[in-house]
Amino acid sequence: MSFRRRSNRLTDDEFTRFYEEHLDAVFNYCLFHIGDRQLAEDLTADAFERAWRFRRRYDPEKASFTTWLFALARHRLIDKQRQIGQRTLVTLDGQPEDRMLLPEETVVREVRFARLRELVRALPDEHQELIALKFGAGLSNRRIAALLNKNESAVGSTIYRIMQKLRQQWEVENV
Repeated sequence: MSFRRRSNRLTDDEFTRFYEEHLDAVFNYCLFHIGDRQLAEDLTADAFERAWRFRRRYDPEKASFTTWLFALARHRLIDKQRQIGQRTLVTLDGQPEDRMLLPEETVVREVRFARLRELVRALPDEHQELIALKFGAGLSNRRIAALLNKNESAVGSTIYRIMQKLRQQWEVENV
C-alpha cells in the first residue's frame, strides 16, 4: 500500500490498514534477529508506536512508508542488540507443523536448524541483515534496496551470492 500524497497526514483507518498489512513482516524481521518471541513482539510494538507518534515527520518524498517503518524497526533493533550485547538469530522453525514429528525427526530437524544458524551467523553483519530482510521480513529486493539505500540489482546479486555460498557450505558438510 502506498501512502504517497501531498499531505503527510495519515488517517486512523489508513494507519490501521498499514499496521495490519505489515505487522507480520516487521515481527518476523525482529524475531529473525533476536530469536526471542516476547522481545520481538515488544520491538514490533515499539516500531509501530514510534511510526504512529512520529507520523508527521514522515516525508513521502524521501521514502515509502514501508521503508520508513523498517528503518524505525531496524534502529530500535540495533539499539536493543547493543543493550543486551547479542546478535542472535531465530531458530528458523517458526512455521507450524501439519503433523507431529517423530522424536528422531525432531532431532534431525533441530540439528539442521542449528547448523543453518551457525552458517548464517558466520556471515558478515551486512549479509545477515540482507538475509533477515529477505527471508525474515519477506521484503522484496526493491524494498530492501530502498531501506539500505542501495541499488536493487546489487541487492539481488548479493543475496544470490550469499545463498550460493550457504548452499555450498551446506552441501560440503552433508555429503
